[in-house]
Amino acid sequence: MQITAIVFDASGTLLDDIVTVWRANLDAYAALGFEGPKTLEDFRAAFKLPVPEFHRANGIPLELLGEVDRKFRESYPRYAPAVRGFPEVAEVLSALKKLEKVLGVASNIPTLFLREHLKKLGIDSYFDVVTGQEDCDEQKPSPKPILATAEKLGIRPQETIYVGDMEEDIIAGKRAKAVTAAIVRNESYHPRWRLERQRPDFLISNLGELLPVCCGPVSEAGTNIPVPKAY
Repeated sequence: MQITAIVFDASGTLLDDIVTVWRANLDAYAALGFEGPKTLEDFRAAFKLPVPEFHRANGIPLELLGEVDRKFRESYPRYAPAVRGFPEVAEVLSALKKLEKVLGVASNIPTLFLREHLKKLGIDSYFDVVTGQEDCDEQKPSPKPILATAEKLGIRPQETIYVGDMEEDIIAGKRAKAVTAAIVRNESYHPRWRLERQRPDFLISNLGELLPVCCGPVSEAGTNIPVPKAY
């Protein structure tokens, strides 16, 4: 099957933002009298989607979920200037556009913050569709953010690669019937072993490794595409 569209997660995939998210989360918890993961590694080990489930696992009662989200959004802009794009992102997006691929983002980042990051990094114009947290009524691992993005792109999910750095990204992509690519970096939210156990169709360490995948046909997602074991 020919790949027509590439849909990206944002955090840990396009954006190096894990420190910003961790610090804003710590502030939100502290404002309500709770302790969150004290170190970045503790945060990385504990973080999961949907975000309310992460909060509940850290002792936030159901009735305070809305308040912790509000506090997070208040704190986030304080740390947002530290968010960077990964070095290869702009070059790879440009190359994909030259291959006449359509590009989208399906992310759980609040939509306003997501669009601000893409614009600040100068990559917003590459994307035909951007789906943030407020643009969908469910978060990953639900397939809805990916399905909604594919529908807006006018592309069948089976013609789409979904690229992410968390287990929930791969689960959501498989549920959407998309081809899945897990990216593993030092700055990723989830380590390689967690991504491998979800059996993504491709395992990559740099977005540039998508280019040969997108140049020709690939098998139906979930059938016979091997997971690379070495970069």
